[in-house]
Amino acid sequence: MPPWEHHLERPPGHGVIRELFKKVVPHQCLGSVWSRRNRPGNEHLAPTVRATIAQFNAVASCIVTTCLGDPSMTARDRAVVVGHWIRVAKACQILGNYSSLRAILAALQSASIHRLQRTWDNVSRKSFRTFQKLCREDNPQGRELLIKTRPSNKLASLVRQLQRARKGLPKKGVVPYLGTFLCDLVVLDTAMEDYLEVGEPEDCGGGTRVLRTGSRESPD
Repeated sequence: MPPWEHHLERPPGHGVIRELFKKVVPHQCLGSVWSRRNRPGNEHLAPTVRATIAQFNAVASCIVTTCLGDPSMTARDRAVVVGHWIRVAKACQILGNYSSLRAILAALQSASIHRLQRTWDNVSRKSFRTFQKLCREDNPQGRELLIKTRPSNKLASLVRQLQRARKGLPKKGVVPYLGTFLCDLVVLDTAMEDYLEVGEPEDCGGGTRVLRTGSRESPD
């Protein structure tokens, strides 16, 4: 067995990412919370979200390392590894593990691997077609299976998935790519005002300005 092959015996754990997703605290995904993660003193903000992202990055790093970590590998060797990860990505799609699927596809599309023309030339035509199909289907399929409500109801959809995951109810449930929700919720938080007018209409004497639930002053 070539020295690089033993790394392929440790594919991304479906159970690990599933358990991390089940532990995600919904309010930590709010744009008002997540958008403050890089401010000084917020290193421990949203720990359950950070853990999920760390696992995503670990999977992507694993793929890159197996493809590039051994300088003795030939283009044909790397093609074997790329073909392996394409098969794993397909298995993740079948399992509904869209987080690991996205991590694998992101790694294979990264500049460090995508530019290896001789490697890709040695990937079988069937595997390459599968890879292209997975890339096309990645976003639309994940959203179609996961989001059953209106596009504007991102947080409600995420909360519902988390609640069902904790109860272990849906055997056919999916593990979504959390980054999709985080980006959408940050955009929504930026677009929405912090205060809402409630009470009587303005032409009847005004109303009261109240802090919107989940605004930038929400607790960590």
